[in-house]
Amino acid sequence: MSNSLPQVLMHSAPSLYEHLDAFAQIVESAVRLAGASEDEQVDLMVAVMEALNNAIDHGNGEDASKKVHLKIDIHPASITVWVQDEGGGFDPNATPDPVAPENLMNNSGRGLLMMRAFMDEVDFMPSQKGTLVKMIKYFSSKSSPSHC
Repeated sequence: MSNSLPQVLMHSAPSLYEHLDAFAQIVESAVRLAGASEDEQVDLMVAVMEALNNAIDHGNGEDASKKVHLKIDIHPASITVWVQDEGGGFDPNATPDPVAPENLMNNSGRGLLMMRAFMDEVDFMPSQKGTLVKMIKYFSSKSSPSHC
C-alpha cells in the first residue's frame, strides 16, 4: 500500500477510438498505484474500457466534437471510476437482457453485464448533458478482516 493515496487521475479526449490507448494507460497507472491484485486489475481494465467504449460509441456517437471524460479516485482499499459522455443520456434498464435466449447469439449487448460483473458497484446517471457512469471496486486483499 502506498502512502501517496488517495490520488485522483483525470483525462478527457475527443470521442474517437484512437484515444482509447491514452485512456488505457491512465487506467493501468491507476490500478498499479492502487496496488490491486492481478485479478482486480483485469476486472478494472475490462469494466473501465467497456464504459469508455460505450461513451465513445453509444453516448457520443463517435462525434469528435464531443468529449469523453475519465476520473479515477484511488484509495487504499478501493478505486472509484467515473466515465462521462456528452451525448443525450440513456436508460440502462431499457437495454435488452443479454442472457435472454433471443439475445444469446447477438454480437453486442454484453458491456453493461460485464461492467456489473467486474465491479462492486455500478451506477448510471443519465441527463440531457450525457451519461455519467460511476463504478467502484473494493480490493479484497485490502479489506478489513471478515467477521466469522
